[in-house]
Amino acid sequence: MLSNALENALPTRPTPSREPSPEHDQTPHARHTTNDLVRRLPQSSRSRLLELCDEVTLRPRQMLQERNLLLQHAYFLENGAASLTARAGDCLPVEIQTVGAKDFVGIPLILGMRVSPHRCMVQVPGRALRIEANALIELVKGDVVIQKLLLRYVQAALIQSSQLAACNSRHSLQQRLARWLLVAEDKLSSREIPLTHRCMAQALGVRRAGITSTMGEMEARGIIKRGRAQVEILDQSQLEQLSCNCYRVILSAHENSLNAANARRTSNSC
Repeated sequence: MLSNALENALPTRPTPSREPSPEHDQTPHARHTTNDLVRRLPQSSRSRLLELCDEVTLRPRQMLQERNLLLQHAYFLENGAASLTARAGDCLPVEIQTVGAKDFVGIPLILGMRVSPHRCMVQVPGRALRIEANALIELVKGDVVIQKLLLRYVQAALIQSSQLAACNSRHSLQQRLARWLLVAEDKLSSREIPLTHRCMAQALGVRRAGITSTMGEMEARGIIKRGRAQVEILDQSQLEQLSCNCYRVILSAHENSLNAANARRTSNSC
């Protein structure tokens, strides 16, 4: 059924050959990759994927995908961070996933769709491996290992977004901001988070004044330090105490989903 959906998603006309991109820096399969999903692939599947990828620079506020528009590419982030957002009517968009070096942008393509209902915008500049949409669809159809890995990633993303929905409706702003900072730290692999109060307010769907007030309380307790367009986490232990347990659910969803197949094989061999 998945193969049929992917086949139907392909255009009927032949896929044009890829032309060199102005952002293309080097042949990515000749370099070390830091994306967690790509690194999990066996060497043969990894090489097959990387041969189809360009390494590109991600600029602040660059759109990786726009809602209701045809997807041209998918991305495996190497570093930096992006925000996947949903819009409710005329209200400001709300973040449904923070995307970093453990992640993949282009889930609709794995599910047989060519249009995304969500926007994905770069928040922290970095680099990514970019693959054309048609090339990814064909690759997933022909390599069951890559297909299964990306489907398990879809499962992780579903768990994360549903946990965010529960968190945003049940927990205080202090808990949610602490949760967001902990997840951002994990995505960036850094205690320095180069984002403004405005970006954090948009991610949480609240007024900037609320973020400023809550962060002022955290700074007074020595948990964080605010700088120009950035926040540094000084005391992670205290930040975890302030947060709800949702950050643990969100962070563990990735490992639990991607390791599920290994756990089943171990169980079956007992």
